[in-house]
Amino acid sequence: MYTDAAWNASTGFAGLGWIIDDTGSSSSYSATATFVKSPLFAETLALRKAMTSAIDKGINSLLILSDSQSLIKLLNSKGRNLEIAGLLNDIYLLSTSFNAIQFKFIPRANNDRADSVAKQALAVMF
Repeated sequence: MYTDAAWNASTGFAGLGWIIDDTGSSSSYSATATFVKSPLFAETLALRKAMTSAIDKGINSLLILSDSQSLIKLLNSKGRNLEIAGLLNDIYLLSTSFNAIQFKFIPRANNDRADSVAKQALAVMF
């Protein structure tokens, strides 16, 4: 699963995008959010939304790929960050719903599909 967010600093709006690549198929999903404080907050919202989507679809093993290096480092170290503390707690709790879950950083260039979905979702808000 690829996740990404697009954030507008002047409005506080964010577009959230995620791609689920499963055996032989690929599906894209998006959502929007308001009152988003920062790019890190937006990326965390996107990842949490992607996880709930995977749970709703009955997926029990998940590899989450994101170009947010700071978020992936936090998740892999079970770290804390005051700005996104509640979202991190949600993600840690959601993680228990999967038999296996892994968070991996990928370069932005390798996340272009999720980036495109997130940008389209943000554009719809205007």
